[in-house]
Amino acid sequence: MFSNRIANSAKFLQMPEGAQLLYFHMILRTDDDGVVECYPLIKMLGSAPDNFKILIAKQFIRLLNEDQVIVITDWLEHNKIRADRKVDSIYKPLLQQKYPDIPLIEAKARIDVEDNSKRLGGQS
Repeated sequence: MFSNRIANSAKFLQMPEGAQLLYFHMILRTDDDGVVECYPLIKMLGSAPDNFKILIAKQFIRLLNEDQVIVITDWLEHNKIRADRKVDSIYKPLLQQKYPDIPLIEAKARIDVEDNSKRLGGQS
């Protein structure tokens, strides 16, 4: 899903089309915490490096590491997921350490599954 409030904002619409397109592709590929590895995506799309820099400058995304792993700043406005369906990002510890102000949904055990260890990082 995409938030109409964000996609229809002047801040978003004033960006070049390439930056808008990159943002939409990022959202399509994020995990349940709003994290995505952008390097392969940028290469696949043939996106100009400036598009990535614009998204950072406009604060649509935040950089997690030097390998172009990012978090979508307003992820929870775009997408909601039930806690019993959420799978934690492999980057969750880094995300919490670097940006503790970004709210996350805590994954909860599913009652219809016997072994939740893969979803909950070894906890069930």
